[in-house]
Amino acid sequence: MNDTGEHDDTAPAPGDLEMLQRFLNLHTHDADDRSIPLPTEMLRAFLVGRGLITEKERFTEADRETALRLAQAFRALIRTNEDEPLGEDEVRVIDDASERAGLHPHFAYGDPVLVPARGGTAGAFGELVAIAFLARFDGTWEHLKECANDDCRATFFDRSKNHSGKWCSMESCGNRAKVRAWRERQRAVR
Repeated sequence: MNDTGEHDDTAPAPGDLEMLQRFLNLHTHDADDRSIPLPTEMLRAFLVGRGLITEKERFTEADRETALRLAQAFRALIRTNEDEPLGEDEVRVIDDASERAGLHPHFAYGDPVLVPARGGTAGAFGELVAIAFLARFDGTWEHLKECANDDCRATFFDRSKNHSGKWCSMESCGNRAKVRAWRERQRAVR
């Protein structure tokens, strides 16, 4: 992790999707997919560093809670790529963030984009929803996955030809999984 808590072992997703990927990799999870709370200042530093809020804007405990719920909802949305259903609670969290931001389509920059009408954290979270929304349309969303290593679970962009990637990094998580499988096979032989 770097100084803002980002899991930076993973190759970046293309375009704006990289920001959403890094947002999701701020959050660590336990085995039951519960977010392990990150310090408010770490989340704030990420949003400021990515230009989503200004240095002067407030970031409250309620904003941190919203960020954690939004991250959980996005992770559930990623799991739809593996044919898991998206729950009503996750849909509501994403829709609420969109509504609070006042997302609206904008065509003045060439390709259509979704732009938040509000600033602050509502606008920041709306930007993340807009990135996910557009990625679903351009086909990049289906390449997002969670690392199969239960101790990691970082979000990564699967660049494999047949979309069969399982680990955020072959050098770390993939290698650990292969060593673990080899050891289990060795124990079974004895």
